[in-house]
Amino acid sequence: MKIGSIIKEKRTKLGLTQDDLAKKLQVSRSTISNWEINRNYPDIKLIVNISNILDIPLKELLLEDSDIVNRLSEDTIIRKKISKRNKILYFLIFILIISLLSVVIYFSNIDDISNKKEITGAYISNERLYIKTDLPIYKSIGGYYMDVNNNALEVSLFTKFSFKHNEKISIQIDEIPISKEKLKEIKAIAFTYNGRIYKTISLE
Repeated sequence: MKIGSIIKEKRTKLGLTQDDLAKKLQVSRSTISNWEINRNYPDIKLIVNISNILDIPLKELLLEDSDIVNRLSEDTIIRKKISKRNKILYFLIFILIISLLSVVIYFSNIDDISNKKEITGAYISNERLYIKTDLPIYKSIGGYYMDVNNNALEVSLFTKFSFKHNEKISIQIDEIPISKEKLKEIKAIAFTYNGRIYKTISLE
């Protein structure tokens, strides 16, 4: 006897309607109807619940219908395949996240500016140093170091990973020990990297 026929027979003997059984199993009435006409089968979890509600030995439900056993075996194989695919997918997502984090960490490291093309202009006004930059969109100025050497203001700039792109920054020059008279004598702004000047902008 098919499992659908067993369910219908037991349900009828207990005086339950399809709606009654559907509510107990938390499924739709059409689901019960499809089972009873053997259009499809309940899964293993529902079979256990059906066994309890209709007081049918689980062995009877499974052994009376060879098709349901084969179907459950196929479902188990499919679920194992899906589980394997999910594990592979989760692993690939994990690798992707690690890769993205590595990129973020790489770009977040503070680095000195050493490319003269990234400095497009500089001037001094009202005891402030103004610098125009052309940095990648993921970089912004993260710090600086200034010193006076002869008649040049030497500047080292550090970058950081940030999407707060700033094309122009201003620095208060009085942060370094320099008199106003000495400031007036500055004739150039020299941008340095590791002690080497890579770009000089004349103020004359």
